[in-house]
Amino acid sequence: PTIISHYMKPFTEETALTWATRRCSLRECCPQEIVRKFREGGLPESRIAHLVARLVEEGYLDEGRYAKAFVHDKVAYDHWGRMKIRTALRLKGIPDAEINRAFAETDGADYRLMMKEVLTSKFRSLQFDPGNEAETYKATQKLLRFAASRGFEADEVFSIIHELKAF
Repeated sequence: PTIISHYMKPFTEETALTWATRRCSLRECCPQEIVRKFREGGLPESRIAHLVARLVEEGYLDEGRYAKAFVHDKVAYDHWGRMKIRTALRLKGIPDAEINRAFAETDGADYRLMMKEVLTSKFRSLQFDPGNEAETYKATQKLLRFAASRGFEADEVFSIIHELKAF
C-alpha cells in the first residue's frame, strides 16, 4: 500500500516532474530525496525510476555536484568534519567515488583552519586550571569528545590540541 502524505496531493507524472525540476533548479538535491518524495506522492516504482533517469539526463540531478555542494556547505557553515560528512553522504546513497571527488576538490588548508578555529573556540570555553594536571586531562577529554561529535579526524585533532596546549 502506498502511503500518501496528508500535506501533498498525489503526484501525476507531469506534476511530479514539474515539482522536481523546480526544486532541483532552486537547490542541489540528491536522487534519494527526490525518490522519497515521489513515493510519498504515490507514484509507481517503474515511473519513479524513469523520472529520476530523466532528471539525471537533463542535468537536474547530479550526485557529484550534490556531494561537492554538501561538502562545501557542511565545512563552511556547519563546521562538520570529514568523517561526519562522509557518513551523511553515504546515508543519502551517494557513491564513495563521488564523495572522494568532492573532498579532493575542497581546500585542505581551509578545512584545517576551520577545524583549528572551532577547537580553539571550544578550548577557550572550557573552565579549568592549566596548572592542574587532572583538570587539564579532563578538559582535553572534553575537547576530544567534542571533536569526535563534529566528525574531525583524530590525528588532526591531536595535532591541534598539542598546538593549543603549547600556549
